Amino acid sequence: MKEIIKADPCGFCMGVRRAVDLVEKEIAGGGKISTLGPIIHNRQVLDDLASRGVIMAESPEEVDREGTLVIRAHGVEPKTEEILNQRGVKIVDGTCPKVKSSHRAIVDYSGRGYFIVILGDKNHGEVKGLAGRARDHAVVSTPVEAEALELPEKTLFICQTTVKQSEFEEVRDILLRKNPGTAVKNMICAATMDRQKAVRELARRVDAMVIVGGKDSSNTKRLYQTAVEQGIYACHVETADELPRELEGYNRIGVSAGASTPDYIIEGVMEKLRLL
Repeated sequence: MKEIIKADPCGFCMGVRRAVDLVEKEIAGGGKISTLGPIIHNRQVLDDLASRGVIMAESPEEVDREGTLVIRAHGVEPKTEEILNQRGVKIVDGTCPKVKSSHRAIVDYSGRGYFIVILGDKNHGEVKGLAGRARDHAVVSTPVEAEALELPEKTLFICQTTVKQSEFEEVRDILLRKNPGTAVKNMICAATMDRQKAVRELARRVDAMVIVGGKDSSNTKRLYQTAVEQGIYACHVETADELPRELEGYNRIGVSAGASTPDYIIEGVMEKLRLL
């Protein structure tokens, strides 16, 4: 019989749960509800919310003036907030408190004349929100890009909350070598670090790892990378229906999930694994 072990912690983090709960509260209260982009990076959750009338707008101009907009956990750019306020849209702010801390740090340092270096995915909503608060900045995603930077004396290095600790440290060391006076803010969320640590530890005890979560989820993709780096078989699935046949050959399987993955999807994956 297969042994299926779930990593602890895994699944919804505080920021994601808070954002989803805010949407649920608005649904219960009735009225028109919108989000600007996906409230979280999980297709199944988004499909469920859409089935209950939640509209995902692509731009602030598309948001219904008469409804309520719930800002997603990743936050938005200041110019987007300005447009929404000008249009008189009622806003419920679901931005993760950790992301809010990053916003405040960038506004503070940028206001003091610092050049801001942001480590992350330039196309990710969180990074766009960070960059939008910096007067002068650069977004890097690789050590090579960091090496190419010209750093002024006053530089702040900060990161997307879901990057891997190893990625952060590698780029940090490059920037400090180029400019020893660089200010450093490690804003990796504790939930991100704890989940990556749990995957590393669980991978030592199992023959294979299954990572569950949205294919567009940054933190889920990094969990998968973490599992692969441990040298065992690993796969990334959104639902139980995607489990590969290769898993039939493993008797001790670990399961973890990204911070946008609800419990019912994790349990569904574990139940199907037990039947392989």
